[in-house]
Amino acid sequence: MTKSRSFVKKKKYALNCLIVEDDYAFAIDTKIRAEELGLEVMTIASSFDEIDEALNKYSIDIILSDVKLNDSEYVYDYFKGIENLPPLILFSGLDSMEAYEKSKSSNPYVFLVKPFDDITLRSAVEGALKNVTDVMQKSGDIHTNNNILYVRSSGKLISLDTDKISFVKAEGNYCLIHTQSKKIVIRSSISNALKMINKPNFIQIHRGYIANINRAKELVISENVLLMKDERLPVGRKYKKELVQLLKR
Repeated sequence: MTKSRSFVKKKKYALNCLIVEDDYAFAIDTKIRAEELGLEVMTIASSFDEIDEALNKYSIDIILSDVKLNDSEYVYDYFKGIENLPPLILFSGLDSMEAYEKSKSSNPYVFLVKPFDDITLRSAVEGALKNVTDVMQKSGDIHTNNNILYVRSSGKLISLDTDKISFVKAEGNYCLIHTQSKKIVIRSSISNALKMINKPNFIQIHRGYIANINRAKELVISENVLLMKDERLPVGRKYKKELVQLLKR
């Protein structure tokens, strides 16, 4: 018996999603199911031009895509040419299974057969994100993939653009990540957070603070304070020299 949607755990993910599908009705149904999992569907693309536009316009964390567009053009061949491709879930009807199986050895994507239910989609999403979640099992609630920082907070897997992080503040056994629009609590030490972010513009300025220098406004040396947009961050003596040298560059 098929489980109803009420049995599906909602809001497990907070990731930006792109749906590639030229069947409008199926695309809308997939969008509803994806949003029930907590995925934020940025747009639906029904052509290769629209895929290009979406990948250039949005920060995409996961892609749900039909195997074929217009009943003839195979999407996975197109995706093979994209560097740093986000986790990809392909789906199609049984008529495309043979073509998919032929490509599977060189394109180990997660695959779904239409129609699928919420439980199946959730399992596929977890499979597509397996590399991220496996690393996080070992390193804690934070993991970086290119410019995307994956964090686990309040039971959700969330993605953040590192360029939008202003600073990180230690709070006991946790860290508070401050972005332009929100604050996110994760279980991590300040040293591990700095290690996992691993970007040259992020520097520890105090035993309890990491700052994104690209978002700093001014260093007030006499007060040992780094001015951000809406915050005054303390600067420890131990970290002051390196901070001054970095700002001079």
